[in-house]
Amino acid sequence: MSGKTRRQLISSAASAVVAGGAFRRAARAEPNQAEAALPYRPLDFRPFAEALVRTRADDHRRLDARVRDATVPQLQSDLAAGRYSATELVTYYLHRIRKYDANQLRSVIELNPDALNLAARADAEQSLGHQRGPLHGLPILLKDNIGTGDRLHTSAGAAALAAARCDRDAHLVAGLRTAGAVILGKTNLSEWAYWMSYAGPNGFSALGGQVVSPYDEHLDPFGSSTGSAVAATMNLAAATVGTETMGSIVAPSARASVVGMRPTLGLVSRDRIVPISDECDTAGPIGRTVSDVAAVLTAMASERDLEDRHSGRAERVHGTDFLTALDTGALRGKRIGLLGIESAGSASDEWVIGNAGLANSVRAMEAAGARVVVVRPAPFELEGSGFAAEFNWSFREGVNAYLEATDAPVRTLAGVIAFNDQNPGRYAPWGQDRLRDCLGSPLGQEEAREIARANRRQARDYLNGLLDAEDLDLLAGVDTMQSMIYPFAGFPAIAVPAGAAPWGTPFSVTFIGRPQSDADLIGMAYAFEQASRFRVPPPAPRGADSHSLETGRRPGGTRWTWGFEPS
Repeated sequence: MSGKTRRQLISSAASAVVAGGAFRRAARAEPNQAEAALPYRPLDFRPFAEALVRTRADDHRRLDARVRDATVPQLQSDLAAGRYSATELVTYYLHRIRKYDANQLRSVIELNPDALNLAARADAEQSLGHQRGPLHGLPILLKDNIGTGDRLHTSAGAAALAAARCDRDAHLVAGLRTAGAVILGKTNLSEWAYWMSYAGPNGFSALGGQVVSPYDEHLDPFGSSTGSAVAATMNLAAATVGTETMGSIVAPSARASVVGMRPTLGLVSRDRIVPISDECDTAGPIGRTVSDVAAVLTAMASERDLEDRHSGRAERVHGTDFLTALDTGALRGKRIGLLGIESAGSASDEWVIGNAGLANSVRAMEAAGARVVVVRPAPFELEGSGFAAEFNWSFREGVNAYLEATDAPVRTLAGVIAFNDQNPGRYAPWGQDRLRDCLGSPLGQEEAREIARANRRQARDYLNGLLDAEDLDLLAGVDTMQSMIYPFAGFPAIAVPAGAAPWGTPFSVTFIGRPQSDADLIGMAYAFEQASRFRVPPPAPRGADSHSLETGRRPGGTRWTWGFEPS
């Protein structure tokens, strides 16, 4: 990039707003009743009490020195070499969850009571020379809207589903187990994946409470996969899994300085995931590094789910070993379209993004061999009635079908609303106006499907036009730029840490590729990551060991807003 072009970038990026004011501190507001009255489900450490007591401090420090900065492939290599066991690894993460998360950050909503038994089985298999797959013995946390057919609940954070258990594993969970993963537990989330209330904060659920950013307790942690992102950055598992409709993986990953990927629509099955939109929903991996994400995605997408009507849109990449895409030279000769200010939505940010962050990312891309081209696309607006009406219809129909299929204690969306109405201060302190809008959606199936098809065509044509106009290999922007566009098109996106604001707020560069370019996208993200190494771990508290991380207290009644309001 020429000096003149770089100066133009810095000038324009200086006033960009990312995700509706992504770098600002949170504003406070009060919920309907005191947060203390909510029906929190405390983490149950009783199944692990003996193991936690038995672990010596010296052993924990020894293990921490090996595990702290290890990637998923490195953890697997260590387990295979016998440097530690899966049981020790599970116990290590349980120690961290108890010390840093329980009643503090609240990123974990439930622990799997069978986690140590599963780890012991993995160790026994390993001792016999049997390794299930590339995640053998590695603890993974799942967002609590992903079904598991075990003793864990699947609640979407809702009090009405506190006792709900899924009838079987989600398709992606079966893939993780086949690869050898130990499901350690579930992560907290924005209740119903932020489809309950227009006023609620990101990362809040009635069952899990408020997820708190380890970087700043007053910082909006974004959502809805808030717990998955915070748990990943806090090293509470080898990796985590989130879900996204629009930005719900990418946004919280950016705020937690971790890597989060939204795959091509159809690559990962949506089976037994509490839904919002059949047209946009997907699950995706979150980890501290691109290699973590590549390893977990390989397991999640190992087999095509022929029952998922979108699986054909990713048929070329099912069964891919994404670890083989990791290549420090993957950006060499590539053309990257850097999204300019017109893509950000409005202009009033107090931090000069370009000076302190984005320009550094551009230098890293160029150092890795890429050619960076600034693109300033025209504003994108969906034609017709937009997406909210279709989402509301899809949510109602999808949730009703999910609740019925899984034999949930509440069988319909109307039943959920009625349950919350029994004690709204406890079960719905931020209201449930979005649920009511979904229940009252006037659309029929054909009208909703036509809106969805039109949105898909428009978003696909828009992004393909940007890529084709400059012969680009991928697009790149700060945090959640274009996150209300690429989900409709079904394009893959991956957020990679790009540093932090001067006061410590992390941000990311999000790369957007064409459909079924997931392997290439992972390779290019890896090349950027290795050239930049901009991840910012959470700060250590005063007087703590270098591996100890700040937890921050839970701010009662803090309200955070994300720059997304349905039309």
